Amino acid sequence: MDEVEYKKAKEDWVTGHEGGSMWEIYSISFVLLNSFVLWSAAAKYTKIFDYASNNIISNFLLEYMFLIIPSLLSCTLLVDFAFYLNVILLILTFVIINTSSMKSTSDEKKKKKNRWESDSDEEEIIELSINEDKLDDKNLAGADSKSTEKINIDDIRRKPFLSAFRSSMMILTCLSILAVDFPIFPRRLAKTETYGTSLMDLGVGSFVFSSGIVAARPFLKKPENRFKPLRGQLLRAVRQALPILILGFIRLMMVKGVDYQEHASEYGVHWNFFFTLGFLPIFVTICRTLHKYIRFSILGLSIAILYQIVLNRLGLEDYILYAHRTDLISSNKEGICSFWGYLSVFLVALDIGHYILPVDPYYAIRQNRQNKKKPKPQKLAMILFSWVILLWLGFMLCIALRIPVSRRIANLSYVFWVIASNTTFLLLFQVAEITFLEEYWKNERNLPMIIEAVNSNGLAVFLLANLLTGLVNLSIRTLFVNDSLAGCILAGYMFIIVVIAVWFNINNWKFKL
Repeated sequence: MDEVEYKKAKEDWVTGHEGGSMWEIYSISFVLLNSFVLWSAAAKYTKIFDYASNNIISNFLLEYMFLIIPSLLSCTLLVDFAFYLNVILLILTFVIINTSSMKSTSDEKKKKKNRWESDSDEEEIIELSINEDKLDDKNLAGADSKSTEKINIDDIRRKPFLSAFRSSMMILTCLSILAVDFPIFPRRLAKTETYGTSLMDLGVGSFVFSSGIVAARPFLKKPENRFKPLRGQLLRAVRQALPILILGFIRLMMVKGVDYQEHASEYGVHWNFFFTLGFLPIFVTICRTLHKYIRFSILGLSIAILYQIVLNRLGLEDYILYAHRTDLISSNKEGICSFWGYLSVFLVALDIGHYILPVDPYYAIRQNRQNKKKPKPQKLAMILFSWVILLWLGFMLCIALRIPVSRRIANLSYVFWVIASNTTFLLLFQVAEITFLEEYWKNERNLPMIIEAVNSNGLAVFLLANLLTGLVNLSIRTLFVNDSLAGCILAGYMFIIVVIAVWFNINNWKFKL
């Protein structure tokens, strides 16, 4: 097979897929969540992770085994057993918690026995010591409560559950963009051609959703910025978007220059995902002018509904699917048109971010923000649960109206599916945080170093993954690699990515655009 034939084979390899079941997609995605839960239980109840000694290498290798390997296996060699992999992870978590509970009960019984056998003076001293400890705990709790009431939004750099969610999404994205080129990665998980649901379809939307969540931070820091003149904000947004757009042009030139395989029906002949990411800040800035009168979530869903009407009533869907590529616009019709669906996802996520990022989830809508600084994780969980119910009802309505999910078009069903799925995972990650990481504002190790590193340099990780994916594809013919070798390549590829991410984080290097 010569180079031309192989390029055609690679394009056929990622073309014409119809996706798979949502059950399988969520089974694979839940491995990330349950791996984080297992790490949380192990870090809290055992001494497997020796963070106190600052032994970076051993802790890193253990985290790699806990967090990366299960995810890799769930979408490759063990893809047909992803559900059972989740069961195993949960059983291990239960065993750790139960063993710790039994040990704690045994220790308490020993303490009671020692107190019963001691003389009265010793008993009084022990009781006094216990009472003093309780008093100190109360004082510390009171001090923490008072200090948290004074916490400024700038002091909360991240929340563990949000960092874990964003990092897990990025890890699965990095795995998928290279794994899809190997036979070890089932075709039903690759991006669908037109209609259907797949793991990679959800991953693309999740990347936009994740970006929208953290985009709420500038609005919360300086709420008055949203009411400043549009011209100045627009110029600032263009400057912010320019580096990402440049990356889009660089990728375009590299793909054309090395004659890399392309899938035109994904975004178009020239368009790529970097262009979608680059134009989002500009259009979100334009949408700020309407935020005085309407919430970002309502505006985003309104855009999605209007876009769906145009798709159905004005023939835009037929144009996207069947029109010939005769000019620049028609050559990139998928990327240009689907942008409106991704904009809707971003705006809804931006509104959800107004609840997630502050200490108090109602911070953004309080009149007197200075007095509303006390952390309320349970209240946030209730808010996210309400969002989950509403969004899944919206998705079911779309299915009832016979609007099939389409990533290529980014229609209304796809928008609801992406935001409902991601909000559900946010809720579940937050439940894990409440269970294992209750006092996240204290200076404690409450996240794996891999999670912290990937979250801190998400864009750098994404760029590195794209670069390594290109190098692997130019170096070997991935279509003819057996499963064992492919698994080793993917494990090494992810090892390189997370090592560099951790190295960046240790040295406090930030890759910002």
